[in-house]
Amino acid sequence: MIFSVAYTFDQGIIPKLAQFPEVKEIFGKLGSDLLGGGRSSYMVADANRKKLEDAVKESKKHHIEFNYLLNAANLDGFEQTRSGQKKIRKFLDFLSNLGINNVTVSIPYLLKIIKYSYPHFKTRVGVFARIASPASAKWWEEMGADVLCVSSISCNRNLRLLKSIRTAVKCDLQLIANANCLQDCPFELAHMNMLTHASRSGARMHSFNLDYCFLHCSAIRYRDKTHFLKSIWIRPEDLSQYEKLGYTNFKIIDRGCPPDLLIKRVKAYSERSFNGNLMELIAPVAKIRSYDGSSRGRLAKVLPFIRPDKIKFKSLMGIKWFIDDALLTTFDKDSPIYIENKLLDGYLEKILAKGCTSADCGDCSYCSKFSEETVRIKPEYHKSVISQIDVLEKGLVDGSIF
Repeated sequence: MIFSVAYTFDQGIIPKLAQFPEVKEIFGKLGSDLLGGGRSSYMVADANRKKLEDAVKESKKHHIEFNYLLNAANLDGFEQTRSGQKKIRKFLDFLSNLGINNVTVSIPYLLKIIKYSYPHFKTRVGVFARIASPASAKWWEEMGADVLCVSSISCNRNLRLLKSIRTAVKCDLQLIANANCLQDCPFELAHMNMLTHASRSGARMHSFNLDYCFLHCSAIRYRDKTHFLKSIWIRPEDLSQYEKLGYTNFKIIDRGCPPDLLIKRVKAYSERSFNGNLMELIAPVAKIRSYDGSSRGRLAKVLPFIRPDKIKFKSLMGIKWFIDDALLTTFDKDSPIYIENKLLDGYLEKILAKGCTSADCGDCSYCSKFSEETVRIKPEYHKSVISQIDVLEKGLVDGSIF
């Protein structure tokens, strides 16, 4: 079994990850860069080029490969310009000179550039490529990709589809183990593009990102807690279900994860067992911090959001309050949301056996009944969050939030 683990740029975390023999790779990127990627800049560590260089050196010291994320969902057209081509190749030169082993892409043209001019890079294809069929997997393999991260949103709960993809290609396949997205999420494509622009240096929004996709998918869960179970996570205890199909490479997220929590997640998947609140393994988290701890640093972090030309300050505070509530920081018995992991033993097996991905949930009450027994949301917390969601969603639809 192989783990590729999010790198958070926290000092001392690489030696801790190296204690787990399954950890063969860490993945990360600068806080913002030429291409952008899968997390808004303000939600992850403030990594500069010196920190990246140090991380690559330290990972090599511990025999762990560093995977740099070039996983933008789009290139905004600058790849079709002379100056854009020069900038892309200059940035790839920088990564190569740094000694980086692996890169992740989601755009076929970028893969072709790398395979032609930088064949020493091992290429991974990220989930933003939305590989969800044997045919799409074969296209990427034929273009030279070394590892394909199969779409977790479309495939994690569909073992028949995963088996057909595994049979279709010879290259390595990877699954995200602890993602918490909605199955077949309608906001997927919009969210990918939004996050790309929110982490691209020089983007039009200048790091400002009103993540309405996160708001909307959170609203779906809070209005129907069944979706906490129907999301795309894989429990540590359920890894064997996927290994039987030939999937032995798993990605553990998140780049915004506090270091202790990230280590706990890796430990749980390494041991294939976890006692406690499942949300501790799958909940979205964010590392929102100042650049250097100084007043100037804190101001620099806040400035992207003080945008009266884009959104009302009152609305911004409403969004902040919602995010403060929705991004959990405690997972013990007093946590606002608690899902007893061990009570889910057997749940996934029945889901996979029923072939739910091709059925209408309206014709089945299995998950609904299971959620009543396993998902606990504190009433006062639930009422508060729903109230915030109602206000924010109305403001988004009628435009008054802006």
